[in-house]
Amino acid sequence: MKKNILISSITLATIIVLAFVLRFAVSTPQEDFIITGENYSGNTSSAITISNGDKVIATIPALKNETVKEIKIEPFDVESGGFVISYIDKSGKKHDDIRIDAEQGTSTMNSQIYLTINEVKDDGTMSIDYRTK
Repeated sequence: MKKNILISSITLATIIVLAFVLRFAVSTPQEDFIITGENYSGNTSSAITISNGDKVIATIPALKNETVKEIKIEPFDVESGGFVISYIDKSGKKHDDIRIDAEQGTSTMNSQIYLTINEVKDDGTMSIDYRTK
């Protein structure tokens, strides 16, 4: 009887210690911030830059028609100004009029930005729609 109690106690203590050690040894899963660009315009797009504050967080390369590109980024806290989507047309003019509002200090964990290129004109200007999740 005493032997069974001793074995049960040792087993229980081992399980508790192992659970405690594994809790700190195994990192918690992190969900990435995902930016997806898709081009269904019929033409090749320009590269698209996504920035927050003064920092470029991702660049989606030029996409051929019917191409999708997904970029995963480690989560970060949003700086003031939200997100700015920009590209350069064929004449070298920078277009940065697409802005996505985001509250300063908000984490991007488990968030996504979807960019859809609907039209690429001959001069390189693009019609881009976006949605967030």
